[in-house]
Amino acid sequence: MVRVYSIPGCGPCEIVKMMLKMKGVPYEVVDLSKDEEARKIATELVGSPTAGVVIEEENGHREAIRAVSPATFERWYRGYRERQAAGVS
Repeated sequence: MVRVYSIPGCGPCEIVKMMLKMKGVPYEVVDLSKDEEARKIATELVGSPTAGVVIEEENGHREAIRAVSPATFERWYRGYRERQAAGVS
């Protein structure tokens, strides 16, 4: 299961969640408006909680997707599948 760091009303976050669902990747949402620690993590990775969508994998790997699009999501997804197959964190 992956974690999607999100804020309510975030369009790019909704797109990422939809794409995860389409790929069959289970996820949970971390609400940045309610979780100060998660907000700090997102800010460290993207500069502000609204500058990109942060995805945290089961193995602890965190990655920010900026300018969410099918292409940027697919790039993350390919890396995710490779890390899963290799057991890499």
